[in-house]
Amino acid sequence: MNILFIPHVPNKNVVNRVYEFAKALDSYVLSWEIDNSSFSKKVISQLKSLQFRVNKNEIFIPLLFKPEAFGVKFNTFVLNYLIKKLKIDLVINANALLFDIKKISALVVYDLVDDHLEENLSIGLNLARVKKIKEDIKSSKALICVTQNLAQKAKGLNPRIKVIENGVSLEKFKRARSIKSELGLENRFLFGYIGGVAKWTGIEKACKEFVKIQNSSNAMIIVGESKERYFQNLKREYQDKIHFIGQVPPEDVAKYFKSLDVGLIPFEINDFTNNALPIKALEYGLGGARVLSTPLEALKNKNFPFIKFAKIEEFSKQMQKMQTLNQKVEFDFREFSWEKKAKELEEFLKELV
Repeated sequence: MNILFIPHVPNKNVVNRVYEFAKALDSYVLSWEIDNSSFSKKVISQLKSLQFRVNKNEIFIPLLFKPEAFGVKFNTFVLNYLIKKLKIDLVINANALLFDIKKISALVVYDLVDDHLEENLSIGLNLARVKKIKEDIKSSKALICVTQNLAQKAKGLNPRIKVIENGVSLEKFKRARSIKSELGLENRFLFGYIGGVAKWTGIEKACKEFVKIQNSSNAMIIVGESKERYFQNLKREYQDKIHFIGQVPPEDVAKYFKSLDVGLIPFEINDFTNNALPIKALEYGLGGARVLSTPLEALKNKNFPFIKFAKIEEFSKQMQKMQTLNQKVEFDFREFSWEKKAKELEEFLKELV
């Protein structure tokens, strides 16, 4: 069975379930150029997307982003050409905007990796886009949801819904070692945030909370990068108080997870975050850290013993408490291995086909 995975956004600099599943199932992945750091770079990256090439299992096809209505028609036409050329049997789509699902010539399974079912202008979801996403889900053969909360919310949009949660790479973490000493923080209690640093992640407030309790016995690192002005301003403001590591290669990121005593998830609370299962929550725990998170509903429902919840305004108070309780929490992560999750997906797809 030839499978084509379409990610929400192509980004090989972070752990992404689409790439993990595609690798496990030896499948194709669609990719495209995208750079939103400035208007000029955005235009250049979109021009670069007007190409067709195959790089092993990574596929590039000409894509249009604007105007949206015409772009969707054009993209779907080109995608159908690719499906015919590569004899694709099944498309697993996690992208919300680029294609018209009901007109794709192969079987389509929609992978709802985030809550895109409510208007949320902070991530570009207006009512017209939400309506399109719902229509695409209805037109799909089946729907995969990343959490039970999201599946419940999507109930009624598609008769076949399967929950397949995010996972972790057990082998990668097994090989990784702490690099606290290399960071010059060997004798410090280390708080950290690893991942995307968009405004909705709450990273600014997390920094403010940490500096309230900062002393010679602790430290905080941020692993991630953004060219957006707000994050560059944040780095300048806290450059003497917080260690900004920047972007690190995916093969090295486990070292940083292994170095933390407490991992932070300071996400703003909304539909988009409430119904998510952040991969970083699992990776913090697998690395041996305890986790401090804002009260995300789906994450709370998992009852992970290594996660403590608090409002962002209470992070400093909880961080101080957690620093005095430096004990590890045991948890069996085998149930969350990417291999197991990919097997669940494979079995579900066989049922469909």
